[in-house]
Amino acid sequence: MSKYYIGIDGGGTNTLGALYDEKGNEIFRFENGYSNFSVNVEVSMRNIEHTIDTIITHLNEGDELVHIQLGIAGISKLPRGKGYENYLKDKYKTSINLTNDAEIALYSVKKNRNMNVIMILGGTGSIIMKSEDNVSKMLGGFGHLLGDEGSSYHLAINSLKRIIRENELNMEYSVLSKAILKEINCESHYDIKNFVYNSSKRDIAKLSLFISKYALEGNKEAIELFITQGKHLARQAFYAYNKFEKKDNVMIGFKGGFLLNAPYVIDTIISELKKYKMNYEICTDDEQPVKGAYYLGLTKISKR
Repeated sequence: MSKYYIGIDGGGTNTLGALYDEKGNEIFRFENGYSNFSVNVEVSMRNIEHTIDTIITHLNEGDELVHIQLGIAGISKLPRGKGYENYLKDKYKTSINLTNDAEIALYSVKKNRNMNVIMILGGTGSIIMKSEDNVSKMLGGFGHLLGDEGSSYHLAINSLKRIIRENELNMEYSVLSKAILKEINCESHYDIKNFVYNSSKRDIAKLSLFISKYALEGNKEAIELFITQGKHLARQAFYAYNKFEKKDNVMIGFKGGFLLNAPYVIDTIISELKKYKMNYEICTDDEQPVKGAYYLGLTKISKR
């Protein structure tokens, strides 16, 4: 009888599920609609269960489904908390653990290695996760009202604040500022307020893609915006490092679309971390968070 694991990575764009054998070989994957409880709880539940149901059809008679590990965005918004996890256990008759999507991203760096890990995630928002002795803790992740430094949203807001500051200091709008105002259909800094308060966080964050073009062309203001985000993330990683009881055998991994694709950010993080004189190595693997769900699942099973 063969044993299998299911990993689920749910976010605001899609739900990705994968079936793994005992050795971590991917057997089948299925992509479905979003599952972010902050967006819509009922739709997220429906998409999660449809993903699991579809994957289970690829098990053969006699196969054992050992564990389902879910990493879903917005679980703090889930009204039933552990109630939903228990519901899934009753429905699928197997071991199930529900955690946030950041933790499975952490385990896509940690895997089954016996070492301390810092996972730096920079996307629309930002978060730092650390793991020591298989105990995970979060730094940041408070959302755009309380933080999100080192994210595409934070960069976009900083660029808009720069335009407002230019006006208030009687400075002429820079080339970048003029381009941004045109991009968001604003005639002056007065229109920025209307844009920000009537746009979604995701739409505001998309400005980072526009600004990255100017950074790649050598625009100094655009470059500085990205460097600033890298410095934020490096500082938060240093805070995480200082929380370790043992500061050797540390691995740092990078996750998130903004962090991995934005210019200057990773280079800035690495150069800043050197200044802190930390003892670490950079993870060069490129495992997806859904594979992290498999590794986290192994950890959960071993604790039973």
